[in-house]
Amino acid sequence: MKCSLTLLLLFAFGTAFPRTLVIGTGSGVVVKNDMKGLHPGDTLAIRSGFYEKGGAFSNLSHISIINHGGLLDFGQTVSLGNLSQVSISGNGVKNLFYGIRFRNMKGSAFFVEAPCNHLSIAFCLYSNLDGIALDASRFFTRYTGDTVTMALYKTSLSHQKLLHSGPLFTGSWAGTGSFQNVVDSIAFLNIIIDSSNSEGNQVIGSSVYRMLADHWTITGPTPNGKHDAGIFQTAGNGTLRNIYRRNGWGYLWRLWNVGLNGRTDSYMYNCIDLSSDAYGTIDYRIAAEDTTTGSEIPFCRGGNMHVLNNTTGNKRNGTHYVSVLVVAGRFFSEKGYTLEIRNNLCFNNVSDNANRIVKQNTADPLSDTSNNIYVQDPIASGILRDTIECRLNPSGAAVDRAVRVSFIHSDIDGIVRPSGNAADIGAREYSGPGIVEPGRAVIPKKYFYGGLALFFAALIIFLRKKAVRRKNNQSAAYNAFRFTPY
Repeated sequence: MKCSLTLLLLFAFGTAFPRTLVIGTGSGVVVKNDMKGLHPGDTLAIRSGFYEKGGAFSNLSHISIINHGGLLDFGQTVSLGNLSQVSISGNGVKNLFYGIRFRNMKGSAFFVEAPCNHLSIAFCLYSNLDGIALDASRFFTRYTGDTVTMALYKTSLSHQKLLHSGPLFTGSWAGTGSFQNVVDSIAFLNIIIDSSNSEGNQVIGSSVYRMLADHWTITGPTPNGKHDAGIFQTAGNGTLRNIYRRNGWGYLWRLWNVGLNGRTDSYMYNCIDLSSDAYGTIDYRIAAEDTTTGSEIPFCRGGNMHVLNNTTGNKRNGTHYVSVLVVAGRFFSEKGYTLEIRNNLCFNNVSDNANRIVKQNTADPLSDTSNNIYVQDPIASGILRDTIECRLNPSGAAVDRAVRVSFIHSDIDGIVRPSGNAADIGAREYSGPGIVEPGRAVIPKKYFYGGLALFFAALIIFLRKKAVRRKNNQSAAYNAFRFTPY
């Protein structure tokens, strides 16, 4: 009886706890194109070193891929394909924040060559990369209505740092109606762009739906731009929030607002956009050719746009155009689509008409432009304390003057909105003496019990030797797709 019980326990523990498979020699190329030696929940650990010939990972499911023993450098492209619920993370070694690196190389870092779903890539550094961090631009699949025919479905890139490199992500630029290499539910979280050798683009592509970009910092030198470009330039829908950009070229976002299999909404809020050249913060429109007729899946429709609680200022226009918050193109108001621009703080921008906030290139009426502020000099006007961090003057006209937006619960720094009698205008909320900071808020019971459950789960994993080193960020990345207002 005891022997049977022991065998049963050994079997249970052997199957319940994740195992680690170490591969790679530290040089050459590293390849894993099947699940041989792996089971769902296991970790694939790549020996540290410089893989000058790159790597390839395909036909893998429900595993984590990490660096093992130190830094993991690649000198050529790492190809990805047919990955399902796979996380690739460069924090496999304690005290190494960016443990996976692509430095001084030509070509793409990660190249998608076949469909992937629930893919997470985290803690990677790109330095002097003459290419794209994640390249999904090559046509290899056509969306038919089934998510398995999408190029990327539920994907996250988090904690990425780019130093004098090309774009973070490039998708297909085929027409939306062709449904080539569709990307649905993709999140770009905690991104640092220290400098760039791209001409204003970081996330570009057609058919990029339900995108979330959250907590970005974009600074440093950028080449002189020549094109009508955006940091984000997409045909699809999504949310930009908590983005800080200073200097550089082009819009923060050029958006052709397209919904997949129905009407949609896009949002830009809590963003600070300062001192850039040409041509504004957001260039917005719906193009008729990006939508389709009929209602048999797949099909495309337009969407509504919400520009809320942003701060933009000291923008330059070069010699030939304006530089304002919103350049508004055609958005088909007669079809019921709306564009609202509220609670935004703008200063020292360039316009060719009386409206220093919006340049309207269409007869479509704006839905709502209430509670916006424009001033030439925000310091002299008593609105701001500075024009770099854009901290509010507590006695200024932006404090407690915003219209409440139900899904905006905090500002760009996580300060609770509203912190006073009402929310504040712009991307920042003033939190003076007596204001309750976010960390002091009472934790709801559902989060408490959820946290308790996670604690015990972590305790069990701790019993497995070395498993404590592996921090699987996949669950956190997937939770990003539950963001409001979707």
